[in-house]
Amino acid sequence: YVPPYSSGDCSVGPLDVYDEYADDTRKPYVRGPGSYRDGMMTGAFLAVTTDEGIEGLHGPIVYRSQLMTAADGLAHHLIGRDPLETRLLWDVMSRFDRHSRAGINLMAISTTDIALWDLKGKILGQPVYKLLGGGRRRIRPYVSTLGFSAEPKQAAEKAMEIKAMGVNAQKWFFKYGPNAGASGMRKNLDLAFALREALGQDYELMFDCWMGWTISYAKMIFHELECVRPVWVEEILRPHMQDGYRTLKEQTSIPLSAGEHLYTRMEVNPYLQQGVFDVMQSDPEWCGGITEALRIADLCEMYGVTFIPHGHALMPAMNVVASMPPDVCPYCEVLLHSIGGKTAFFKTNRLQSDGWLEMADEPGIGETLDMERIVGVEAIHEFTF
Repeated sequence: YVPPYSSGDCSVGPLDVYDEYADDTRKPYVRGPGSYRDGMMTGAFLAVTTDEGIEGLHGPIVYRSQLMTAADGLAHHLIGRDPLETRLLWDVMSRFDRHSRAGINLMAISTTDIALWDLKGKILGQPVYKLLGGGRRRIRPYVSTLGFSAEPKQAAEKAMEIKAMGVNAQKWFFKYGPNAGASGMRKNLDLAFALREALGQDYELMFDCWMGWTISYAKMIFHELECVRPVWVEEILRPHMQDGYRTLKEQTSIPLSAGEHLYTRMEVNPYLQQGVFDVMQSDPEWCGGITEALRIADLCEMYGVTFIPHGHALMPAMNVVASMPPDVCPYCEVLLHSIGGKTAFFKTNRLQSDGWLEMADEPGIGETLDMERIVGVEAIHEFTF
């Protein structure tokens, strides 16, 4: 595997309130799905296998602790059950531990649920999005640019390259937060204005703060940022700051988005009830799997909120989006800098040359491993009861 892009800038983040984290040396610009060394990419996958030898799969998985929880905590509750009963199995998994509603436990449930849907598709001989009732063969991506330079000139050049790929929407990441003072705020705005000038007034442009701003900082910068007319600004605050988000919503015309760090529909619903977010971005790999992401998407449709899954794992998100109406789920997120590493293990690149994402025809979620490129497989845990 050869990474297609060199390392660039990181995003502002919640740790930037501490001086030692405010530069690029203490945090990665992007967390990859495994490790890369000497032309090799390694990654961990979760497999669920039937007695007949049919295998459901999902990966690569960032946190090995997800696999440990699945093996040590969930396996006992799943082995011997009917794999077609995905909603029942989700409910069983959601009750297996008092802490299963969030964190690593729910991420393990999410990973397992996705693998079970892959297995279900293979048992029934259908792509998962068809089993979910969907029929959208092609999906518009929006490209996230985490990992590329945030310097205005370089960012504008890269943005034009992405536009030339046929991509109609891009999200860029603000590098600076309150600790960088007025000069950092000006650099954030310089990035935004440079991108708008390069891409044109009608191009869909979004921004991400990755939980690195404060209420007062956002209020100050919004006054000028409103002129850029972003489609949304994402994750300004940490996810528990519900009152803060409501305050910001009341004081800006900029659409707000978040949700990748909210767990299950129970955490999402209060934000929907209060009308805080214009876009909800739950991640199927974190929020409870494909099963729960669909429930959240249905909730969003009821409240008139757009649902665009966070793109940590592309194929689960694509299957959810393809099962929903385009006005509810208009995009899938593609993390351009890291998508190569995330999909290096698979046979097919879903991002087509015309800038659209193509759904898989094969049974399952579409994560078919390219065994000609994979040189070794090692079992971390193997359970049979």
